[in-house]
Amino acid sequence: MVSFGVSACYPAGSAFVPGPTPTPTATPAPGNVLLSSSSLAFTATGASSAQTVTVTQSNYSGVFTASGTTCAGIATISAASAAAFSVMPVAAGSCTFTITGGGGQSATLTIGVTTTAVGGS
Repeated sequence: MVSFGVSACYPAGSAFVPGPTPTPTATPAPGNVLLSSSSLAFTATGASSAQTVTVTQSNYSGVFTASGTTCAGIATISAASAAAFSVMPVAAGSCTFTITGGGGQSATLTIGVTTTAVGGS
């Protein structure tokens, strides 16, 4: 017989009784979606006039999405990163984009594009 010199942490003859199962801690719900600016104003159109808006949300580390059917023909929005969007003015007008994060939380980004005709009527 081989002995390894190991002794039990509980008295001989007693059964091991595990401690209580820990109760999991609830995950905090995502907070409000916050934009670096709630509105963007443009006085010219095109890629050189594009502006970036950053997005944050407490208790959320996923990807944000943007939608805005009222902006067709006025401005485009594209992801610059997981938490930033680039907005490019296309034509004069106003519209809104909805930026959505975790837990169905969202924020509204208002867009205003004005252009001035040079030497126009």
